[in-house]
Amino acid sequence: MEVNVGVRKGAWTEEEDSILRKCIEIHGEGNWYQVPLRTGLNRCRKSCRLRWLNYLKPNINRGVFQEDEVDLMLPLHKLLGNRQVTKLINMKFKERIQETYNY
Repeated sequence: MEVNVGVRKGAWTEEEDSILRKCIEIHGEGNWYQVPLRTGLNRCRKSCRLRWLNYLKPNINRGVFQEDEVDLMLPLHKLLGNRQVTKLINMKFKERIQETYNY
């Protein structure tokens, strides 16, 4: 197994968050493989993407799921899976739904 030397793991600092926000403001979302190169962050591209999507993106809805939302998600998840449910239910971010119904 290959290990990335110098790639930082663990909690993000405020400084790292600020650097990532500025990079997204300048270059936009996407091209995640370039984010560590553009920013100088010692984080892998997946870590940068997940940090943005799950914690830093301005329009994240962090509220709890309402009962009617859960009632809608359960059958849709069984029928369609994680990715399709998030396209249909544009109220919570993908990883939260995946964590809730990961089995």
